[in-house]
Amino acid sequence: MTQPKALQQATERLDAAVEALDSRLQHVFAESDGDVSVAALKEEIRFLTDERDQLLIDLEAERSRVRRLKAANDEVSGRLDTVLGTLKDMMPAMPG
Repeated sequence: MTQPKALQQATERLDAAVEALDSRLQHVFAESDGDVSVAALKEEIRFLTDERDQLLIDLEAERSRVRRLKAANDEVSGRLDTVLGTLKDMMPAMPG
């Protein structure tokens, strides 16, 4: 999975969690008879908090992966530059 795609998916999951919370809160506030229990609200908050925590963990893992990929890319790029320089030095001078 590419870094931008993984971050996009994490962002989409976060947006979905926020929308779910917003929807739930609208539902709670719309009810005038107070049928929603405190325990149910606490459970909903716990669920959304767990989801948020997992999203933060996933996001940090992707950031770490991006850092590792950038470091590997820099190393490979440096090695390729060295090889190209060596090959150019080894090639006889071409006229023209």
